[in-house]
Amino acid sequence: MTAILLLAGCLDSGGKTARESQEYGGKGKQPAWDFKYDPPITITTAIVDENRPNAFKPGESLTDNVHTRWMEDNLGIITKFDWIVSKFEDADTKIRLALTMNGKLPDTFNAEGDILKNLLKADRLLPLNDAIEQLAHPKLKAALEKYAYTMTEVTKDGKIYGLPRLGAGDEGTVMWIRKDWLGKLSLNPPETIDELENVLKAFSEQDPNGNGQDDEVGLAVPLKEGPWSWMGQTDPIAGAFSGQMLCTSDIKLFWNDDGNGGLVYGAVHPDAKKYLETMASWMAKGYIDRDAGMKDSSKAAELAVKGMAGVMFGPFWMGAWPLGDTVKSDPEADWQAYPLPAGPDGLKGKAQKPLYGIYTVFSKDFKNIEAWFAYYNKLLAKNFGPQDPYFDPRFALGYHEGYDYVIKDGKVITVNFASEGVPSAQWPLADGSSIDMRWMLYPLTGGAPVLPYMSTDAIRKLSERSDAEMSTPIEQSIKGLNSAQLAAAGIAVAEQELEIPNRYHGPLTDGMEKNGVFLQKLATESYVSIIYGEKPLSYFDEFVAQFYKNGGDVITREVNDWYEDNKP
Repeated sequence: MTAILLLAGCLDSGGKTARESQEYGGKGKQPAWDFKYDPPITITTAIVDENRPNAFKPGESLTDNVHTRWMEDNLGIITKFDWIVSKFEDADTKIRLALTMNGKLPDTFNAEGDILKNLLKADRLLPLNDAIEQLAHPKLKAALEKYAYTMTEVTKDGKIYGLPRLGAGDEGTVMWIRKDWLGKLSLNPPETIDELENVLKAFSEQDPNGNGQDDEVGLAVPLKEGPWSWMGQTDPIAGAFSGQMLCTSDIKLFWNDDGNGGLVYGAVHPDAKKYLETMASWMAKGYIDRDAGMKDSSKAAELAVKGMAGVMFGPFWMGAWPLGDTVKSDPEADWQAYPLPAGPDGLKGKAQKPLYGIYTVFSKDFKNIEAWFAYYNKLLAKNFGPQDPYFDPRFALGYHEGYDYVIKDGKVITVNFASEGVPSAQWPLADGSSIDMRWMLYPLTGGAPVLPYMSTDAIRKLSERSDAEMSTPIEQSIKGLNSAQLAAAGIAVAEQELEIPNRYHGPLTDGMEKNGVFLQKLATESYVSIIYGEKPLSYFDEFVAQFYKNGGDVITREVNDWYEDNKP
């Protein structure tokens, strides 16, 4: 007998539950979080194992760890991996093979781009309209209604075939600067692009790290994938000159208002010249690392952490990692966040972090969608605290004692175990760090369930009153930020109105599928060549012509056809 969650009685699965006489809501009835499948059910999935350090304790693995055992013992859900691969392209290959050979797909997995498009064409995915209406957490449903555009890519003939992996959104770019270097060189925090250039010049030429060597640059930036990345991005430089946001590494980012009721790919808009001119000037003057074109976000951050760069743009959380590690090489290091610099006309702007990207999808043959939602709702409710009907009190202190937290003298401790006096035998890992719970907790959801801007109110609350009572888990997590992070979060929230969104939310078009990879490579290489001075600024016009000649014109038509039908 297949056991199903009592809350899903409205979906006819033809099974029974051990608690089928109890229903959610009302006095004496079963709380929403309390369920168990008896006998247990198995949900298959797939994962890209990037072999992160600190992901598991010795002897544990993706397939056998404290959380998989907890799920089976407490929820009656067994997780089985149909495949575990080390590269995202290998996961794509697995799905392509399943489509080509009409093979079995996992019950739930992640998909995007052409893979998602082909899954929809092949009619291999489960429609979710009824499940969302009847099973989804009310806050998730509200978010999907508010940000309905996040589902256009998985909507076909009025049916929804996937759930967007929603992003927090509230980690938009701030300007991080070594405050101690400003003081050492008698500089004020820059408020304009011109003032920022003066700071970059001083940081590059006046030996602020004091080692007597000419080993500093002003700006740490990754240019390996162009001007847009997850950390170290230079969108505020573009935003100081124009409302056009730039991305060369993704043909779907950023499509901006062209001023005539349509959309234009920002990387080919004439305003991009102002960004390129500035970056090329800074590179020529030595204010940017000459190896930036070979560095991704993490490598660029290493330059800052090693005390060899004094400015870096990025999210508010950088105040802990990676910038917090700078004190290991310089105990006096003090990174602080500042408002974005204004351009010559007073303009400021930054890119809105995409609120979605990859999708969680389900095989058309999946029979236990109610179980997936039950688990997702439980993880999402962890953010909102005991007042949420789906909040599991077993997670009140954390997920698993000895993994993401320990208790000493009645106090819950999540970091700095040694300084808090926790005996080393009780540390989650021998090096004193916590387990990286991202791998362990989310095998069925693909990541931590969050909702757009769900931390904004908590950030504002604590920014306005440092002694404000923080009660919900979201508020407590914000209170747990270090002082640099909290100040940066306050600046990020205060400047949210500067965010410029991507305006294309449609599927990967035929033109994108055919020419997107080539155009991304063309755009990134052209930008890097201009910034490095290998090509003159005038080369931009040749690049634009090549962009449109090699499929950009078709893609622009496709995007604008979609926009005409989907304008807000």
